[in-house]
Amino acid sequence: MTLGIRRVSLTDDRAEILDILNRNFGAGQERRFDWLYIDNPAGEAWAWLAWDHDKTVGTAAVFPRRMLVDGKLVLCGQVGGFAVDASHRSLGPAVLLQRATFGPVDSGALTFCYDCPPNDRGMATFDRLGMRPNCEIARYALPLRSDAFLEKRLGKSIWVKPVVATANLLLDIRTRSRISQGLEIDALPGGFGDEFSELDRRVSSSGTIRASRSADLLNWRFRKNATADPQVFVARRAGELLGFVAFWSSGEAAYVIDLFGVELDTVGVALLETAVEACKREEVCSLNGFCSEDSWLKALFESSGFRSRERGAKVVAYEKSTGHFPKVLHHGLRWTFGHLEEAVSEQTDFIAVAR
Repeated sequence: MTLGIRRVSLTDDRAEILDILNRNFGAGQERRFDWLYIDNPAGEAWAWLAWDHDKTVGTAAVFPRRMLVDGKLVLCGQVGGFAVDASHRSLGPAVLLQRATFGPVDSGALTFCYDCPPNDRGMATFDRLGMRPNCEIARYALPLRSDAFLEKRLGKSIWVKPVVATANLLLDIRTRSRISQGLEIDALPGGFGDEFSELDRRVSSSGTIRASRSADLLNWRFRKNATADPQVFVARRAGELLGFVAFWSSGEAAYVIDLFGVELDTVGVALLETAVEACKREEVCSLNGFCSEDSWLKALFESSGFRSRERGAKVVAYEKSTGHFPKVLHHGLRWTFGHLEEAVSEQTDFIAVAR
């Protein structure tokens, strides 16, 4: 094996990048390429190809992200689009590609970068590099309907139907809305305005690390995304924006993409209840959320009846002190990560990375 890595052009090498993405993640990656790799308001992606004897066998990318670290806005990068063909799916090519993604940090273009390997197998490259996770993301689930669960175990006989109906009634009672008085909860039919950038500034990031939620980033993520069309609800009191929730459905399950704002012990609960009611109308069987141990969402999910399920992605960060940036990551930081920080895009969140 004669393996090489080269940084590639998003325009000149577009077809070659898409070819390997389609081979590993399924056809149709063209729909999101420009949106994800080029149109990101934080900047264009860096991308690399791995080749063996003039044959492309792997790819990886770093997507710029604006992050708030202990109250300071910095530009970092998230690793994604990481794929290696089955013929070369060993640690050697994966480690070379992983090392390449550190380049923008080493050059001073980014303060740090991070990856979110979805399982222990995905951690193998970092184990080889001697790197450990900064945090883990867990899935939380709220059952809304029992149909799929009971029918899978009991079948679809006539006698099962009253059991399902009774279970659904109990779930409905348990998740009945208790929206706080004084809050106005409405769907957001259009784009995210400047008030969302102001909300982002109002939510403290002291001692924490989280993604920026400025209006341009939210519009890019939720309104310009060609592969996902989430529902968004906002909470206001006397016209003042206090928070929002974004979620989308996939089959029998729905997923909270983001829940953000102030006064989350009341505003967050009301927004989750609104999402639950919307999912019930669509006869979705469960609503799922993702967050790290230090995230403010953990207590919110638990108080709203969500239960912790499996641990999912791990977050592994790379930082290097250079003349451009002093180090900003330290052990005292709370990684308040949720689905927005973890997922590169909603289209590939639940697809195992090919490594």
